[in-house]
Amino acid sequence: MTDDRTHAASSPDGRTFSLDAGGPTVAPGDLLVVQHPADPVLGQVVGPSGGVVLGSLADGRFARAEIGGFRSAPAVPATAEDLAAVQASTGAGVTIGTWRTGAVEAPARLRAQGFNRHTFLCGQSGSGKTYALGVLLEQMLLATDLRMVIFDPNADFVRIGETKAETGAEDAERIGRLDVRVLGAAPPAEPLRMRFATMPRPAQAAVLRLDPLADRDEYNLLVHTLSAHHTQPRGIDVLIEELLQGGADERALAQRVQNLGLDAWEVWAGAQPSAAEIVAEGPRVTVLDLAGFHDPRESTAVALDLVEKLWAQRQTRTPTLIVIDEAHNICPATPVGSIQTLLVERLVQIAAEGRKYGLWLLLSTQRPSKVHQQVLSQCDNLVLMRMNSPGDVAEIADVFGFAPPAMIGAAPYFRQGEAVMAGQFAPCPMRVRMGARLTFEGGSDVSVPISGH
Repeated sequence: MTDDRTHAASSPDGRTFSLDAGGPTVAPGDLLVVQHPADPVLGQVVGPSGGVVLGSLADGRFARAEIGGFRSAPAVPATAEDLAAVQASTGAGVTIGTWRTGAVEAPARLRAQGFNRHTFLCGQSGSGKTYALGVLLEQMLLATDLRMVIFDPNADFVRIGETKAETGAEDAERIGRLDVRVLGAAPPAEPLRMRFATMPRPAQAAVLRLDPLADRDEYNLLVHTLSAHHTQPRGIDVLIEELLQGGADERALAQRVQNLGLDAWEVWAGAQPSAAEIVAEGPRVTVLDLAGFHDPRESTAVALDLVEKLWAQRQTRTPTLIVIDEAHNICPATPVGSIQTLLVERLVQIAAEGRKYGLWLLLSTQRPSKVHQQVLSQCDNLVLMRMNSPGDVAEIADVFGFAPPAMIGAAPYFRQGEAVMAGQFAPCPMRVRMGARLTFEGGSDVSVPISGH
């Protein structure tokens, strides 16, 4: 006999369980504590008739242990103390909001060590995606010493070093001590620049749209021209001047540079440090404000230059979180042009091999289908916010099989700021409401002007 808070749960294998038809209403993601004959068992509902066994929950400690089968054992909703035990036992200590299961709410915490996997954050416009990304980054700044490089196409994170008045004094003081460098096309940011002469040869060729076979003469000339002066790296302007003074082949290469408009790019470093050089100096956070360049190829090229440098320096094994907001612009499913193609190829390589070198991606976008699939499929952490498109929801469920499909299927009904979090950084799949931001958001939506008549 069960009361109105109790289910009867049964499990033939100790891995999954079924629920009787009675008891209170449960939703996908809810946690139940089953009174197993040996030790209490923690289970998570994944559908209307049952769920999965997560592990044992005895003496206030959670463990992912082997569980024997059981028959018709009472199952009651987990308490806030149970949620705290799960998080403490799995090392989840990064507080990012509120975790709700059934009628119970508790602080939602993630595992900092779980960010040594690639992470995918997805939500349609208005879901709170950028706000949520800011919460994650702020809390990782407080909880870890992880170096961050943030590709920021909309200037949303240019003020991540500036705390709000309501931020607690301790957190404000810790964030205020961080070395945060903001690079952009215009003041007050530091200049966002790249250096052509120190780019890898394939990257130089991509900028010049040179193919080593189709453009054999010009490519070979580029190789020998730069190799002959490798001890004195030169900028594009000096290179053009020298080439124009040479023979027909040299002048042809100079004309290519001019015809592509590269001599008018603002992104060349000259006497200023490049973004890659600034990151190498060791700031805790480097924000690259990619907006503001007249030629959109400039932002792609500077992203390529920095990603290439991070990969070239991978043997240092410096733990680095590479954050790519609006990832469909930098790592699209179908890259366009030689620069973007090479950039995506390198990001695919980082997605496949970067973990062992301490290079981890955090991708944020509105549509999973717009991000390159070879990068998306390597992500072991998921943050899913409101998503109305049935096709997008189905794709997320297909790619991220570690998140219960029924929890993902509820994405069209999420309120702003709500998310499902699952993967290596979560103690178990969670329904979360994001907490408050500590720093200012750089960008904002444009409001509709209201007539006074």
